[in-house]
Amino acid sequence: MIILTEEKDKDKPLLVYKTAKGNHARGIYNQRQIDVIFEEVIPEQKKVHGDMFITVECKERSVNYHIEFQTLNDKTMAIRMFTYGFEKALELACNHEGEEIVLDFPKQLVIYLEKNQNIKDSISLIIRKPNESMERYEFPTMKYWEYTQEDLINKKMYALLPFQVFNTRKAVESISNSRKTHEEKAQLINIEFNKLIKVIESVGKSSADLYEKEEINLRDFERILLVLKNISDYIYNKYGEYEKLEKEVENMLTSLYNPAIAEENRKIGEKKKAFEIAREAIKEGADIEFVAKITKLDKEEIINIKEELNK
Repeated sequence: MIILTEEKDKDKPLLVYKTAKGNHARGIYNQRQIDVIFEEVIPEQKKVHGDMFITVECKERSVNYHIEFQTLNDKTMAIRMFTYGFEKALELACNHEGEEIVLDFPKQLVIYLEKNQNIKDSISLIIRKPNESMERYEFPTMKYWEYTQEDLINKKMYALLPFQVFNTRKAVESISNSRKTHEEKAQLINIEFNKLIKVIESVGKSSADLYEKEEINLRDFERILLVLKNISDYIYNKYGEYEKLEKEVENMLTSLYNPAIAEENRKIGEKKKAFEIAREAIKEGADIEFVAKITKLDKEEIINIKEELNK
């Protein structure tokens, strides 16, 4: 808590009391420091952070998207989404230069990762405006469990591939919370973990295939493997010590990633060599068409090289 007061016998300084459980402090701050507290510190503490915000630049205008990921059916989701959307709209409005302020809410989606029959196709709340009229605030949901790995690939939703492992998490949690004996739980959980390894292997190989087909770049491929590793580590650490399985997953993902790195380095080497050839050819007076033909570089790249040489 921050309390602002005036200190006696001073030229209107402001005194700040900062209190927290087991930690109390007081000190005199000047007006500039107080302004920073009000303008930067306090707003940052109150700021709401959503899971993902994406901006797509179009010719006419930018389109903003907001995505939340959920494992449970949170009854406050409608209020949370409205709050996130409102916060983002306010942020965007601050950069608006028109005479009338427009609160441009992002297009929103909640992705529910685990099967739950209570999840509806959309979530909404009713807003009663000052003139007593009603407005429905509504946004769609995605039931992730209804999508197979093949569905995600066909719909080019590659970034969602790693979440396939959540199909195993719920089964493991159900076994862990059951009244079965420790030995029975361990046996059943190991069966689920073996399924998990197969899912990880399948998603990893599919991602490697997408990289080879240039559907995703190396950075995307790396992120998919990293998310797979992080989620699987979370499941292993939460439901028992399974270092052998963790190591197996790590080795599996590494075996997929290392060849991709080697291939990327080869491409970089070829590109570097092509640039060197282009520079020498341009110095010798070769025209752009000829240089493009022998190096396989884009004409724009060759023009840039030529401009650099002419500086």
